[in-house]
Amino acid sequence: MTPEQYQEILRLLTEIQNFNEERSSYKIILYLVPNVGIIFGTTLLFFLFQWWHKQKMALIQSGQYKPWSFDLRAYSFFLGLLLTFTGFALSFVFILVLGRSMAMLGGLIPFAIGLGLLTYYKQSK
Repeated sequence: MTPEQYQEILRLLTEIQNFNEERSSYKIILYLVPNVGIIFGTTLLFFLFQWWHKQKMALIQSGQYKPWSFDLRAYSFFLGLLLTFTGFALSFVFILVLGRSMAMLGGLIPFAIGLGLLTYYKQSK
């Protein structure tokens, strides 16, 4: 490499670096958008939970509140079926497409969770 070529390369690199520094104002917006979204979402959730709490307290004070029952056994059965068959299908597809790889975990994890929920359903009689 001749000294002229070296100087030309250095000149081009400094020109590219200066061009990127001049256009760095968009980075501020890219950094602010997720932060503003997180702050807005957190504020929205806070006021939503506060409103639900006030609504529940008003219902309790007026005597209209009826606690709802949650059937954990039926929930675990249906969620277990859903996760078991979804995990089985994902595992089957990943094995066909990619063979034995780490991608199988994308199907084996929901499959195992679904089997655990079905086991809970069977044992909690």
